[in-house]
Order: sequence, then C-alpha cells, then structure tokens
Amino acid sequence: MKTFNLNKFRKKAFYEDGKGQVQRQTRAMMNCYKAKLASGMSAQESWAGCLEEYNIGNKADWATKYAKSSAGKRIS
Repeated sequence: MKTFNLNKFRKKAFYEDGKGQVQRQTRAMMNCYKAKLASGMSAQESWAGCLEEYNIGNKADWATKYAKSSAGKRIS
C-alpha cells in the first residue's frame, strides 16, 4: 500500500504564503550582502548594490540566485 508523504511537499508549500515570501526575500538579501562583502566591497556599497539588483531584476530569479549562494557555508 502506498502512503502519502507530506514532508516531500512541505518545503515547496512553505513559500506560498506571505510569511514565507518575506523570509525568502530576507534570506536572499542577507546572502547577497554577505557575498558582496566577501568580494571586497564596503558595507554601504554592498547594501546599495544588493538593493539596486533587487529593484532592477526579476524578484523570483533574484531570490533563487541568492537563497542558494551560501547553502552549507557559514560566512561570519
């Protein structure tokens, strides 16, 4: 007998509500900021660069790009 595994679909459904979208955008913004700081930009330039990139580009693609950038790595 096959059973339905809800855990398989939980992560996908997590971002469908408003709270999930805000968390995703926040995580992506912080990962963008960390990536730009690590590349040698100043704090103000990093923040402005991420904000400009967010406002110009497609929000879904931007969040996907930076949400995955520091997976498994810890930048302090």
